[in-house]
Amino acid sequence: MRELLLFIHIAAIGAWLGSAALQLVVSPTMQKAGGATAASWMRQTARIGRIVVSPAAVVTLVTGFILVLREEVFDFEQVFVVIGFLVVIAGAVLGMRVSGPGGRKAADLHEQGDAKGAAAVASRLRMWGLIETALLLFAIYAMVAKLGI
Repeated sequence: MRELLLFIHIAAIGAWLGSAALQLVVSPTMQKAGGATAASWMRQTARIGRIVVSPAAVVTLVTGFILVLREEVFDFEQVFVVIGFLVVIAGAVLGMRVSGPGGRKAADLHEQGDAKGAAAVASRLRMWGLIETALLLFAIYAMVAKLGI
């Protein structure tokens, strides 16, 4: 059972990290296209958050919680476990408060022909996307290194 839970946990993190990487790489090119193309892309990034990132974060949280409960050598006070939970919470907050609303706002601005406003929103989204990706990578490192043990 441990191996299955760990596999699901790692696959969920992979989906989350892959989604973040995709958006960081593709978004600048799509923003340059402007208009309907950029608006469509920004709506899709918000959709990716709802149908990929959010479920992946929930699965990561639930499987992580179960893994800690099942393993006698791990507990909720260990540094790497705390880091993992904090990153999931930070990712959820960023998704709900920044990524989703920002993607929709950028799409609206592109549709209204406000390329400058859309570019400003996209720039903020890129900054927060880099922060989220860095946090995810740090959490992965913390898990692999078992920080605090």
